[in-house]
Amino acid sequence: MSAAEQSNPRVKFRLSVKLTAAVLVILVTAVLFEAMARIVFVYREDIRKSSLASGVLQRSLILDPYEMSSPEGSYHWVLRPGYQATKEKLMADKMRAGRELGARALRTGMKEGTRTGDAGFRINRAGFKGPELDPSHARPRILALGDSTTFGMGPDNYPRHLETALKRRGIAAEVINGGVEGYCTINVLFELDRYRSLKPEIVTLFIGWNALYSHLPWPNAWENRLRIVWLVSRAYNILMAISGDSQAYAKRMYNRQLKPDPVSPKVGALQAYTPPFMGRIERIIDEFESIGTEVVLVTLPGLFTVSGNPSPQALKIGHLPAFTENPFVLAKLTERYNAALRALADRRRLGIIDLEKWSVSAFQPRESFFLDSVHLTARGLEMIGSFMAEQLAGRVKKR
Repeated sequence: MSAAEQSNPRVKFRLSVKLTAAVLVILVTAVLFEAMARIVFVYREDIRKSSLASGVLQRSLILDPYEMSSPEGSYHWVLRPGYQATKEKLMADKMRAGRELGARALRTGMKEGTRTGDAGFRINRAGFKGPELDPSHARPRILALGDSTTFGMGPDNYPRHLETALKRRGIAAEVINGGVEGYCTINVLFELDRYRSLKPEIVTLFIGWNALYSHLPWPNAWENRLRIVWLVSRAYNILMAISGDSQAYAKRMYNRQLKPDPVSPKVGALQAYTPPFMGRIERIIDEFESIGTEVVLVTLPGLFTVSGNPSPQALKIGHLPAFTENPFVLAKLTERYNAALRALADRRRLGIIDLEKWSVSAFQPRESFFLDSVHLTARGLEMIGSFMAEQLAGRVKKR
């Protein structure tokens, strides 16, 4: 464009109109995409269940050999009924499935040996880890719901110790391990019909780590302010899983150098944090109470706490959410979630097993009872099972 044309008022006007139109198109497109992302966010549970989305979502699942995609579809998985393995075979199967970090954790846990008296790993015919269910339901039934901390390490898990410890007290109860690695409250909701069909007298709910690890808690985080950022982030994670790069990403996250800072502004910003998934926990409670099942909440004991500096060993074995390298961020998130559980138990008059409070004195030194930030050693699992038996004994006797 010549200098004369640039100085022409009519040309300037046309350029201004074109620029304004372009800006408006960009703004309208951005608003439309943000509106679409907000709709997806609101109806994300229904979308996950849809046949259109379930195929793509299920392809992004990286499963262990004892897991399978849910027959109901959606981004959801269940345990594979009838799977059995020795600890050595289990570790080899994990390696073949590309679950190197899981195999590494299992190898570390195996150094202590199993304390359940059960050298084998099995998923029963009903799709729960452990022995077959008692079809007569002759004993009071406790269903222990949770994630990998309930599922346990190899053959070992605290529900088995809980059942054994109750038996030592003269209380015959059937404890079903309802833990599945990677589960959040949404996964529990997907399985509610199956869980309710067991007609448990008591349900313990020990869950929350995966949700705390996946949610960006910062009030000013772009993912929290703009749902299009949230949608792009989720799409990126799915693409990484489908492309096979998720394991490399997980290793990078796992091997980061941790940087403890108790006075970080991000730690201070969590003082008023409220976990966004508490509504789902209440839905789970409502569903079980509607069939006469007593729900007992369980707080989360973690390697990192807000009250003390982590030891060099804790920093070596710990791992953190992708959004932070500061152990005090995870400790604060855990503290706030546990406070929310206590408040919920008080408001709804529920039983609560405060593992976090108990662990302050029971786990000394703390790093000796953890394999990483959240998973417990064999000794830690045994101690939790015994403590839960102590807390539940009176409730079981009333049944």
